[in-house]
Amino acid sequence: MSMENRARLAEVMRSGDPDLAEANLLIAAEGRPGVDPGRWLAEVDRLAGMAGAADAQAIFDLLREEGFTGDSRTYDDPRNSFLDQVIRRRRGLPISLSALAIAVGRRTGAPVVGVAMPGHYVVADLSGGGVRYVDPFHGWVTRTMNGLAGIVHDASGTDLEPGHLSPATAQITVTRMLLNLEGAYRRRSRPDDVLWCCELLALIDPADPAPRVRMAEVLVELGRPDEAEALLGSLLTMTPPSLAMRVAETVLEDIRAARLN
Repeated sequence: MSMENRARLAEVMRSGDPDLAEANLLIAAEGRPGVDPGRWLAEVDRLAGMAGAADAQAIFDLLREEGFTGDSRTYDDPRNSFLDQVIRRRRGLPISLSALAIAVGRRTGAPVVGVAMPGHYVVADLSGGGVRYVDPFHGWVTRTMNGLAGIVHDASGTDLEPGHLSPATAQITVTRMLLNLEGAYRRRSRPDDVLWCCELLALIDPADPAPRVRMAEVLVELGRPDEAEALLGSLLTMTPPSLAMRVAETVLEDIRAARLN
């Protein structure tokens, strides 16, 4: 990603009403530098034009008819996280399909919000004086409370709690997108890609030291211990004590000890 794109991502995330489509596409441009966010934002606009009125169900019907569904066969493929690839392939993760529905709703005025349940992201339709939960990954079906509880239990082994159904902020959603990508790249032993995921996590939440600690660990893995040491040294002087900072101290001690061997 260019410095211009990173600056734009920071600007989008710090605005009062971030557009999940633009944020995701700026992330996609980091993962695949040839991606033009403007081109794919025009596709989101086109889908919004097709949906027409400010009607959440019209959005869900449209996206189902257009073939958007969950990729259960190659779930962990990083392409399932990138909105340009989701639009191209008509396949994605629960969170990326949900982000598309939310972005279309933003453009039509339909009250579609994200719900970041443990292990599975869905959307909520807030029209009609009530709340209806819709699962984009499994055919845009409406889920009952029992159905949601079963999904959460199967995905995370935990019980559904009322707080799990709160509308997710853009910050929570974009952070989860990046954590999904970071995990996918770790499982593929792609440290260069893990590094930029951590860099963007640090960009969108400068107060959280954890991404920078993981950045240092990856820098060591990439054979760049001087950069890792400088990063952790700076972090330790600027950040209050926390679990992440205790990890940072351990990593820094390991780097310095390695120099003595």
